[in-house]
Amino acid sequence: MIDKKKLLSELERYVPADAEEAASRARIRDLVTRAPDPFTRRQTDHVTASAVVARPDGSAFLRVHHRRLDRWLQPGGHIETDDGSPLEAALREAREETGVDALETAARGGILDLDVHDIPAFGDRPRHVHHDLRYLATTRQDPPAELSDEVLGARWFSLSEALAAGVDASLARALRKAQTLLRR
Repeated sequence: MIDKKKLLSELERYVPADAEEAASRARIRDLVTRAPDPFTRRQTDHVTASAVVARPDGSAFLRVHHRRLDRWLQPGGHIETDDGSPLEAALREAREETGVDALETAARGGILDLDVHDIPAFGDRPRHVHHDLRYLATTRQDPPAELSDEVLGARWFSLSEALAAGVDASLARALRKAQTLLRR
């Protein structure tokens, strides 16, 4: 079970990069404060966790082509009851979606970025909102040929390739932050 007090404390200490991220932090804090279980997907708005996976020198980012959303994204998704923390959930999701198991946490395991975004309805799943906590992980490992059913592919992108392939403003912000942290 995720410790809500610990997460709220981490969110309190976290310094957003811009007004959009500050608004996301406020929405995430509000959800975590008011919802009995903000991590369950049984409620429309819920906290999720993702990982910006990079080469240790920040030269490339591992992205997955999400089957349902038909977009190149960072790996991530729903927090499960077995996950001890959002960071653990992000790393688990990254391993599942990319097939890469040699992941190292970076940035001392702290939050890299925050984003609240809509997920469109699909099948029997209604439109819902992900309150995403993004963490930074590094690896030298390449993804295997066989991947999770959730993804159509996984591959490395330089920052310029990722931006050219189309990322939203929040993911562009997260990738830039990751590269800056890793190149220090």
